Amino acid sequence: MINMLHIISFSGGKDSAAMVLRMKELGMKIDKILFGDTGLEYPEVYEYIKKFEKILGIKIEFIRAKYTFEERFYQKVTKGKREGEIRGFPFTITRGCWINRDLKLRPMQKIQNREDFVYLGINYDEKHRIQKDPTRKIKNLKYPLIKWKWTGQDCLNYLRNKDLVPPIYKMFKRTGCWLCPKQTLLSLKLLYLYYPDLWKKLKKLEKDSPHAFKPNFSLEKFEKKIPNKLSDFL
Repeated sequence: MINMLHIISFSGGKDSAAMVLRMKELGMKIDKILFGDTGLEYPEVYEYIKKFEKILGIKIEFIRAKYTFEERFYQKVTKGKREGEIRGFPFTITRGCWINRDLKLRPMQKIQNREDFVYLGINYDEKHRIQKDPTRKIKNLKYPLIKWKWTGQDCLNYLRNKDLVPPIYKMFKRTGCWLCPKQTLLSLKLLYLYYPDLWKKLKKLEKDSPHAFKPNFSLEKFEKKIPNKLSDFL
């Protein structure tokens, strides 16, 4: 007989944090909390997870791929038109991002049974995201925030009342990989202004990649247009 577990997919963002806290308050079953670690989160996210784990009183398991982002990025393509080139950045910034697929989704799926109940922190504003994803092989996906009709703002208000808003939201509207091609131009400006070491690393990656960080986009040109202080472009 398969032992079906109740597993929370935790991102370190406001929605999944609000979801797991409320689930605990309601006495809902929680067997595991898993964090798919790409190694590309902002430092504040990792610090928040440590704090959140202590307050929650439940160990958060870090799930990682067998290879790092850099190993996958510089891996050479072995067939097709791009044979001999390194993989580089994803070709698409919508679907098909190998960073999310290879470093987060697939490692998470490997430790989940098909029959497990997996809880995802998708809020009511984003209920369109519950459409079937062909990369997911779990039958029993659960969306508590949508069931409760909790919006992103509801999640923030709930965490604010507990003094548990992730500090990353003091600067960014969303969490995610610091080198995500889908991030906004404002997010990139903040990366440049406040995380110079990460910005330098991103420029090196773009230089090495056989295709640009974003389609028809250059970090070098973008950098020259950025004011030297945040107040100049807010």
